[in-house]
Amino acid sequence: MTNKECYDSLLEKYVAIHKDAIKSPNLPIQTAISEALKLQENALQDKDQLITTDLDATLIDDLAPRAYACKHAQIMWEKVFKAKSDAEDLWREKAPKAYDLRDTLLHYCRYVYRNDKDLKDRIDRIADGSGHDDLVMDLANLANLGKENPEPLTANSIDLTLFDQAETMSNECGDLLAKVHGARTASDADAKEMRDRAYTYLKQAVDAVRAAGRFVFWRNEKRIDLYGSEYFRELRENSRKEKEEELEA
Repeated sequence: MTNKECYDSLLEKYVAIHKDAIKSPNLPIQTAISEALKLQENALQDKDQLITTDLDATLIDDLAPRAYACKHAQIMWEKVFKAKSDAEDLWREKAPKAYDLRDTLLHYCRYVYRNDKDLKDRIDRIADGSGHDDLVMDLANLANLGKENPEPLTANSIDLTLFDQAETMSNECGDLLAKVHGARTASDADAKEMRDRAYTYLKQAVDAVRAAGRFVFWRNEKRIDLYGSEYFRELRENSRKEKEEELEA
């Protein structure tokens, strides 16, 4: 099965996990996946010994599908995360130009419509307020104002295409902000939670198989190491070396 097929086949299992039982990865997710697949290879070799315990033998076979499903969940979360990052990067690039255009058009309009009370009041209402969402509306309203009343602008040699730009910029900024806000709320949270649920389901199998392996091979130093995490073993070893170096310093 593909990663996605594995993921789809396990969705009901993920949803059934109680919220309080969900674990976030405490190691790189690809490392967790690689260790699970390696664990399966070792456990299949030792299957006859492992099933002498109360270990559910199907967990050994389930390690690969759970790992591939977790990989798909991680890819989906990274996709949402990247979309958020891309949208925020683009917004940081576009926002200064949008604010500058809004301020420029307000400056022009305040001058050319200074003798028209209704338009002057309309400009004041547009200028009122702050924030990114307000910017989007300001550009749209300024674009309408300029297009509805072009003569004073033309009389003052103001480029009317700026108001077309304001309309385009308003639409682009509105779409971009929707992506930024969306990535920060439901999409991001849902994708991360499903990734964590997939990891939790994988970890449940990994923990069970490792526990059985450590029980069976408790007097076999070479074999028992195969039922631990190389990642955390290296972390502990590095920590031990650092402490020794500190003592020697």
